[in-house]
This record gives sequence, structure tokens and C-alpha cells, in this order.
Amino acid sequence: MGNNSKIFERTIFTLMVIFLAASCASSGKTEPAIDYSDERSVLYEIKRTRLVLEKEPVRALLRAKILLDNSKPIEAINHLYDDASDKTLKEFHAAIDGERWSDALKIWKSLSVLSLKPTEWSEERILANRTRSWRTDGNNTLLELERVEHGTQTDEAPDPEIIARKIKGTVTVWVDRGLRVQKRVGYADRVIGSGFFIDDRGYLITNYHVISSEVDPKYEGYSRLFIKLASDPDTRIPARVIGWDPVFDLALLKTEITPPEIFRLGSSEDLRVGNRIYAIGSPAGLEQTLTSGIVSAQRRRLLSLGDVLQIDAPINHGNSGGPIVDEKGRVQAVVFAGIEPFEGLNFAIPVELLRIILPSLYEGGKVAHPWMGAFGKTASFVGSSSQDGVSVVYTVPGSPFSISGIRHDTIITAVNGTRVHTLEELQSLIIRQRPGTILKVTGAVDSSDRQNLRDWFVILDERPEKPSKLAFDRDVDFRVLLPLFGMKLDLVGSGNRYSITSIVRGSIADESGFSEQDIVNIRKVEFDDENSFVSVQFSTKRRKSGYMEAFMGLMASLDSPSYF
Repeated sequence: MGNNSKIFERTIFTLMVIFLAASCASSGKTEPAIDYSDERSVLYEIKRTRLVLEKEPVRALLRAKILLDNSKPIEAINHLYDDASDKTLKEFHAAIDGERWSDALKIWKSLSVLSLKPTEWSEERILANRTRSWRTDGNNTLLELERVEHGTQTDEAPDPEIIARKIKGTVTVWVDRGLRVQKRVGYADRVIGSGFFIDDRGYLITNYHVISSEVDPKYEGYSRLFIKLASDPDTRIPARVIGWDPVFDLALLKTEITPPEIFRLGSSEDLRVGNRIYAIGSPAGLEQTLTSGIVSAQRRRLLSLGDVLQIDAPINHGNSGGPIVDEKGRVQAVVFAGIEPFEGLNFAIPVELLRIILPSLYEGGKVAHPWMGAFGKTASFVGSSSQDGVSVVYTVPGSPFSISGIRHDTIITAVNGTRVHTLEELQSLIIRQRPGTILKVTGAVDSSDRQNLRDWFVILDERPEKPSKLAFDRDVDFRVLLPLFGMKLDLVGSGNRYSITSIVRGSIADESGFSEQDIVNIRKVEFDDENSFVSVQFSTKRRKSGYMEAFMGLMASLDSPSYF
């Protein structure tokens, strides 16, 4: 991918962050670093882990394992590890007895990676029981998740009868937010989107940003959610939000009616640039609208996690949340955005991402995504374009990587024994796990010696909505400029005067003309929490400008697809 394409994607990601900005509920509390060579520090960590054990046995088990691997032999650590193992096993059996199969699976994976798994249970047995519970609940949609119906990659128009049926299963999502007062005049505040039924019990999918006022704790105004059927656009049917995911911009709604038609989930894996697609929705509130276009590009990095499709099908206000279907009417993607100033520049969420989070959406509440607390990039051999793992550029203090002792410049090559070559492959493995799961991470500490590998054990935390804001809360400002702009700084003398020691290739700093050995002074850091942005003002002497002093400002999102 060329530099112009990277700049374009960064610009679009920036616009999307403004469009879909969300609040961050992360705490700024940082845990103290542990000196494993100091007995007092180790004993203090044992005491703290004992407190964690009371409520979070899996997390305590991970901490005990780290102590076991990094400290001198101490009997208290062995007792701690044994106690954490026993309590985690009890937690596992409690989840089994309570038929909390997703929790049981998470704990089983954690025990398995530490070679502590209970022999009478297997992942297959747990999954079989979860499937049985879905069948008991009549949840046919989740039962069919493993059955993927691939498209035929034909450009033939869909059968009119199929489209007529699918239009019946597409709804207008209508959110009444009361009055919006501007210049002492009240205007009706309405949000209009689209949705589609996926379950004969009345469940349907739409975009999170369409219904955000229903569940966003920061919204304090009036909000009431309805849907309108294509067959009866004059009747407003009450609906409620079951589960929502601000990261993937998806939500699961529930109505108390029997849907006239339901959609089956297909696959977007077979889609190629140029393949024809069809969008059904309610642009500008005009129900029963079908538009067509092609896949313009794949793997656009516009979400915090996962890639999206770029399409040229006409998308307008009201299309958000509607289905993208193939000629058989199977869902391949979900419309989520169009960039208004750019005609024909529209985007859709691949149905594979919906498949990943659908069980969590049915469980209800906000979907929690996992992360390791690091910022990275795909690593390559020097002088080669071959992809060789993920280079850790920065770790957030107190994050899973930081606690497990994984430092910057480490090259991650595998997770739970599965080889990873790119950042996208690593993220794809991680998003299929749940926060609170212990993983084994394999990598090279020395980027110049990638044959000498070692393992770390890491417990996944919940991903914050504004990772860079969390980093600012926990770290000194000049260090956070590394993931934010791609410049690594070292303090020169006193005050806020720094020297750039390295520049991340393709970063904002690189594209803004900064280079190594440039001198910068950080003058002001300002946050725009509403739009999820931070701006930093510098005075700088750049080599490329003849070391003449100049004033500059750089702006970046508080989120980035490079966090994992």
C-alpha cells in the first residue's frame, strides 16, 4: 500500500472518529512496577495478589504465574500459585453448574494455556453445551453461526421475488429525541436509520450510532426508540436495545412482533473488488429502497478493530444499519457510514465482524472487546518487504503487556501457538477472545535476533474507548507522543526540551517532516473529549528546515487501529 493510500485512510479514520466519537470510562489508576530482584517488592506483590484472589481468581492466577517465572524461589509464591489454581478451578465449576458457558470457556482457555485444564472437560464439550442452551432458548440465529453460506460471485441481479421478501424484513429505525433548541427555537430531533430482522422472535440488527442515545450514559436528554415496518410505515412499533457495540458500531434490538421475514447471515470473505452488492434501507426515511453498486476496496482500517468494505452504492442518511446482500438475499455486510463531502465514498461492516460479537450481543449490555495494552505495527526484515510479526512500539503503563514484562521493540510472532505475521492477524486472533482470558504470547526480545524466542503469559483487559487518553492518564506526556504521532523523545537538559531519537515510518510525525535529532519543546496539550481528539503545540527546530525555530501543531485521534 502506498503512502498516499495510507494518508487517505488515516484522514478517513480521523473523520470517522469525529462522526462516531464515544466516551471513555477507563480509570487512570496505574499499578506500581515490580522489582523482581527485590524481596520486599516481591512480598508486596504477593500481598496485593492475595487481595485480587478474593474477587478475580483468574487474574490472580496470572499474577502468581508471573511471580513464579520471574522471582527467586519463595515458598509463599508456590502457595499463592496453588491457591489461585484451586480457586480458579472452583470458579470454572461454578460457571459449569450455573450453565454460564461463555464464562466457563474463558476460564477453561486460561487454565489450558497454563497446563491446568480439568481433564473431564474439553473445549468441544463446553461448546456443545453452549449450543444445546441456544437450542433450548430457541435461538436459531446463533445455532447457524457455524454454517456459512458463501456467495456465488455472480453479477446477475437478484430475483425480484427475493428482494420483495427481504424488503419486508428491513425496517426503519426511528429514535425520537424530543426537541433541539437552537437560537431559542425548538426543532424536532429525530434520528432515522435502517435495520433488519435476523431472528423470528423479533430481534434485529442496526448501527450503534443510530440508537446511541438509548444507552449512552453521557446522553441526558429524552430518547424513545421505535421501528417501522415496510408494509406499514405509519405505525410506530416500540423496540428496546438488547446489546450494543460502539467499537463495531452495531446493536441488537428487540420488538414484540413476529417478523414478516428474517435475513440469513452470509459471508463477505468471497467478495472481491468489483463484485456487485445491493443495499436495502430507508435513505432520508424513504422505506423499501434498494440501491446497487460494487465493492470499491477491501480492508479499509476505519474502525478501531477490524477492516471494513468500501462500496460505491448510494448511501444517505437513513441507510445506516441496513443490510448489504448478495443475489440470494444473504447478508454480506452492514451499512455504517458515508462521508458526506465525497460522493460515492461509503463503507460497510463485514458480516464476519457481526458473527464474532453476536453471542455477546444476545447476552445483553455493552460488548467488551479485549486488548493487550500496546501500540504496534507489522514488522519486516531489514531490506525486505516480507512480513515477520508485530513490532511493539509502545506499551501503556499498567496494561497487560506492561504487567507481563513485554517491552517496546519486542517482536510478537505467535499467540497460543498460532503464528502471526501482521498486526491485522494479531488483532483478528485477539478480538475472538474475551477480556479476562489468559493467553500465551511468543516473541523475540531482540528484533535483530528473531530466532531466539521466549514466551509470556498475558491476561486480556477490556479495551478502553480512548486508548491514548488512558496512556496520557498513566504516563508522562512526551512518552505518549510515540503512539500518538510516531516520535520517540528523550529529554535534553531541563524543562520541556526534547530530542527526537527515532521516527516511526509512515507516522504523522514522519509525514509532517520531522526527523531524528530534531529538537522540540512541548508547549501545550489540549483534549477534545467530545470528538475524541488531542492536539499538541510545539516549538521546534527541524533539520529539514535548517534548524530554524518554528511553531507547529499536530492533531491526532485518541484512538487508533494500531492499538491491540
